[in-house]
Amino acid sequence: MSVNRQVAAPAVVADRAYATYLRVREAVLRMKDSGSGAISGTNAPSDYWAEELQLFDYLQEATPLVIRKLRHHAFHITGIRPYDYRNARDQQAHFEKRLQALVTLAGGRELLVAEHPALGGFGFRIEGALYNVDTLKFFEVLVGMRRASVLQPFAREAGRRTVLEVGGGWGGFAYQFKTLFPNTTYVIVDFPELFLYSATYLGTVCPDARLAFYGDTTTSADWQGADFLFVPNTAIAALEGLRPDLLVNLVSFQEMTAAQVGEYARCAAAMSCPVLYSLNRERSYYNREIDSVSGVLRQHYVMTDLPLLATDYTHATKKDSVLAPAEVAARQKKARDAGEQVLPYRHMVGTLRRDAKAHDASVVAAESATSPGVAIGATLYNRAAYLPEALDSLLAQTHRDFRLVLVDDASTDETEAIARVYAARDARITYVRNTERLGMVGTWRRAFEIAAADPAVRYFAWASDHDRWHPEWLERLAGMLDGHEDVVLAYAQTQRIDPAGAPLAKPARLFDTLGVADVRRRWADMSTTRSLAAGDMVYGLMRADALRASGVFRDVLSPDRLLMAELTIHGQIHQVPDVLWYRRQFETGSVVRQKHTLFRPGDPPRGAALPPWLQHARVLWREYAASDATPLGGSRSEARRLIVRYAAAYATRHHQKTTVHRRFAGFLGWCRHLYKRAKHLALLAVFYTLVYGRRAFWGSVYYVLVALRRLGVTPAIERLYERFTYR
Repeated sequence: MSVNRQVAAPAVVADRAYATYLRVREAVLRMKDSGSGAISGTNAPSDYWAEELQLFDYLQEATPLVIRKLRHHAFHITGIRPYDYRNARDQQAHFEKRLQALVTLAGGRELLVAEHPALGGFGFRIEGALYNVDTLKFFEVLVGMRRASVLQPFAREAGRRTVLEVGGGWGGFAYQFKTLFPNTTYVIVDFPELFLYSATYLGTVCPDARLAFYGDTTTSADWQGADFLFVPNTAIAALEGLRPDLLVNLVSFQEMTAAQVGEYARCAAAMSCPVLYSLNRERSYYNREIDSVSGVLRQHYVMTDLPLLATDYTHATKKDSVLAPAEVAARQKKARDAGEQVLPYRHMVGTLRRDAKAHDASVVAAESATSPGVAIGATLYNRAAYLPEALDSLLAQTHRDFRLVLVDDASTDETEAIARVYAARDARITYVRNTERLGMVGTWRRAFEIAAADPAVRYFAWASDHDRWHPEWLERLAGMLDGHEDVVLAYAQTQRIDPAGAPLAKPARLFDTLGVADVRRRWADMSTTRSLAAGDMVYGLMRADALRASGVFRDVLSPDRLLMAELTIHGQIHQVPDVLWYRRQFETGSVVRQKHTLFRPGDPPRGAALPPWLQHARVLWREYAASDATPLGGSRSEARRLIVRYAAAYATRHHQKTTVHRRFAGFLGWCRHLYKRAKHLALLAVFYTLVYGRRAFWGSVYYVLVALRRLGVTPAIERLYERFTYR
């Protein structure tokens, strides 16, 4: 397939476009006349689309002039007009700002495909090419796909891939995708009327492409050989013999009924389509026939949000084309507080649920026949409302060879019932319940002991009962440990989310010691940095032997931070530069709260009343500085110096967070304020003393001279008076 970008012969392009249109119209009329393949009554359009389809009637008898300007007539689909891009310098500046933000996010322009000039292509002319809102929308989707590792299979030269797009619109995204990945069979499922746009457009701008229409050919062999296959929405079930690598939906699920979206997701699952990409609102503002697009898709796919730009693509030509996430969140909160509906667009990637795969039982049996090299220990306590989502995202990992141990710390809600259902359904899961509450430290330690009891377990990770994981979280981290023997912990960047799952405006902390072989330098970096997010890092993937040598979880406050210090002694720590974990934020952690949650109720360990930095120093001194055989530093004295340095730095940061420090800092601030006010008043006093003293002195001299002059003074006094008055 090749893309024709020639604009020198518009008459030739127009003739080819109209000939393509006539062929497409014949196929569309045949599809509408046959009316076969109804999808269980869900083929009828939603109320919104029932009205919209009436706007396309004229295209069934289009003139060559209409086809020559086909992109202009796609307004009913896209909502953008060509005259919005004429003499709009301010809008172009906002547009270019968003374009640059996306280029920065993508790390380059290799995924950016400009608007084709054929069939009335329009947009802002930037560096000799045309770009419009649709262009940026598709570019943003491709950036999201790359960040979610969706594009990796298509970038490989070996093997032809298949994409299934539900609701192809005017064919713009299909054109961009095929331009970037030509060795792809691109299947578009839509209302037949919409093929008058998409098939005509794609057949014109891709003159060498092979177009196939459902009804003309019905064999999977013919479908695989086509560049573009157009299937009416009434015949989606006939594609179940197809094996697409990716399903795409851009801004049309939100306009369907819940039954229609559910049927498309079911059919995709029946085809064993592994990945789904959605750019939609939960529903359109004017659509009352669906409540939540993501909620329907989750019946068959594990859906994960992809944080890209904070503002929607519809703002591309507006002043707020690029805003910080915090500002967008504040605007949305203000709108909600005012009673307005807020339905932002969400980039989401879905991976096929294990229980949705027809061959799941055989896969699980095969996987359970051998001991996995990766174990995950998930601690559970009274988060039943979030537990299914957490387990679904863990079981949907692309790295499938792992064991999952669920340790329930005597929950009192529905946690046990949910966990037992999942354990009965998946052979990789083991459920264990504490007879009494052990606290976080005891439960985390027990999760490791059970999950990593098998000597074959090389890597271990803790998991929670309320967070979400990207489908490639485990694969990416395991690959890092496989490729770097000196790395003992690999962890991902963290996106914090609120209890409802919406992203919070809190940036991920960055800390990495990859390539730092000197343990003293690693220790110094870990001790002095303010970017160490131990609460995030402890959910990474660790080497089981290094974790065991580090004492797992010690009976101290802030045990995750102490574990990071001990792991630093045994090897390097690496942060994967992508958001692969979504941490649900409920409340701010504190030392007071830890005293009630870390340990067995009523049974705190010895020294629990000491500050965390002193508890850590005691453990480190005992483990790494009590003898000459220490892995920390070259000698016992050097190890002690490093431990003291760690304790001093930690004590300083810990003290800065205490109430005493804040009160003392407030007192010092008050004293500083008094000093500044006193200094200001003293300077004012000096200023006014000098100003008014000068005025008083020269005023007195003036009045003395006036008096002498009136009394009849000598000529010398007269000259002095004149000299003084005219100086």
